[in-house]
Amino acid sequence: MKTINFLTSHFLPENTAGTNRVLSYVKELEKNYKVNVVCITERGKPQTKEKVSFSENIDVYYVNQRDYNAEKFFSRALWEIFFTRKLVSRANRLNADITIATSPFMFIIPMLALLGKGKKIIDIRDITWEYIEGNSKFKRILKTAISKLMQTSINAYDYVSVTNNFEKEWVKKYTQNRDIEQIANGIELQKFEELSQVKIDHDTPFTITYIGNIAVGQNVQILVDGAKDLADVKVNIVGEGTKYKSLREHVKKNNIKNVEFFGKVHRDEILKFYETSSVLYAQLDEHFKTAMPSKLYEYASTGLPILYGGIGEAVKFVDRLENAIAILPNNPKLVKEAIMIMKEKKYEISQKNRQIVKENFIREMQSAKLVDVIEKLI
Repeated sequence: MKTINFLTSHFLPENTAGTNRVLSYVKELEKNYKVNVVCITERGKPQTKEKVSFSENIDVYYVNQRDYNAEKFFSRALWEIFFTRKLVSRANRLNADITIATSPFMFIIPMLALLGKGKKIIDIRDITWEYIEGNSKFKRILKTAISKLMQTSINAYDYVSVTNNFEKEWVKKYTQNRDIEQIANGIELQKFEELSQVKIDHDTPFTITYIGNIAVGQNVQILVDGAKDLADVKVNIVGEGTKYKSLREHVKKNNIKNVEFFGKVHRDEILKFYETSSVLYAQLDEHFKTAMPSKLYEYASTGLPILYGGIGEAVKFVDRLENAIAILPNNPKLVKEAIMIMKEKKYEISQKNRQIVKENFIREMQSAKLVDVIEKLI
């Protein structure tokens, strides 16, 4: 049986969109190959065992990651370089026929290209170097240098996979690599089937719900500020993150009465929030124009109305949906106006939205494309 080394910055027990994508990949790969998952742990959450047998054909090797401030770019970049170097070094000690690496740790791209052995595939989940702000001459030079490094590194790979059309066009434009496969992010079939059973409860108060990470990119405060003057609108915020504490303090300081926090909840409980929601909300600010948040696939699977703040790839998806409004990000006034418009409408569950997800964004179906790529290289 052939062996695949799979390098990732996100894997179990961490529960993130990145973990779900990799988990779907390796479950599909184990049907035909032996898979060594070599992963970095969550910051400050070491694993006591260096190796864990996940299944008969999947072994997981952990590289423990210390805690550090991930909000400061230079600190994050240096630690990312350090830990991706350890990741590649650990993988090089495991014999494999093909090595696959997945971002969003962007420095895994040049690190595996430079130090990795044998045939290599890079799975680009996000073009994160495009998010570097060019608000100073130094940052513009830095952004250009990192972009050039990524372009050169991608050329060293035998195959490239991307998640959306923007990433595919970027690779085609800036590299010589033409062996590209588009493998969309999505949602697991079982989860889709659960969410597609959600029904609208018209007897509950008008409720707008955010479920997900509460960090800089999502800037959930925009929802809070947009809805704070709408006394007959309830806002549910489900999840935690680096901005969770400060957001709660903002609500308390400003005596905002219609917002309720629930923190992290178990997957089984999330269905209850969907069933009592009138509209689902999400946002990514303009720095993340190339990103397509997996949360939108989950939202669309419910068939519930969606309000999204953002630009770029995600808006293209939202524009395909029924009962969905896309607005510019970071604008509480636009959030308030959109809520008022949506509040006046009597929405029904959108079967069209569910069908779009079912036909195009089921993870298991997308992950099978990676097997086809590997078969071309072995």
